[in-house]
Amino acid sequence: MLIWKAIGLEGGSIDAVLGGVTLAPAATGAFVDTRVHRIGEKRFRALYQVFNSNASNPMGLCGAGREIHLFVYELTPPKPIERGRVLISSCLETLSLASQNSGRPHSESDFSSVIWQGDGFTIEWWGIGPGGDASSHYALRNDHFVPTQPGERNR
Repeated sequence: MLIWKAIGLEGGSIDAVLGGVTLAPAATGAFVDTRVHRIGEKRFRALYQVFNSNASNPMGLCGAGREIHLFVYELTPPKPIERGRVLISSCLETLSLASQNSGRPHSESDFSSVIWQGDGFTIEWWGIGPGGDASSHYALRNDHFVPTQPGERNR
């Protein structure tokens, strides 16, 4: 079962769940995946930061909309290191996760379309995602998560 915690902006710190990580200054909140994901000997945790889509023009296109970015941190002492960032939901870009458009209660906080695998994670998009694909795979390469090409094998 997935466990997600909504985090407010009280100081922007999420030390209780992801020690040493601070929200981006423009973030209005975040959801933290409390599970640890392993790739080889490395351990990772996902943080989903929420931003206003068009804060400078609240009455304009997507003025009340949200953008969500997936940040992936490697759990290293003394503090986690960011290893990747992906825009996963955007009013402006018409981009969203399949799980967030299920119509189920609380689907706006359902990040189950981010599926962790042996070399990284796959994102299942609602409709068409970046590059016109229904899903995108991000693999750990040279200590960063990067998009792979369809059919690319693990290296």
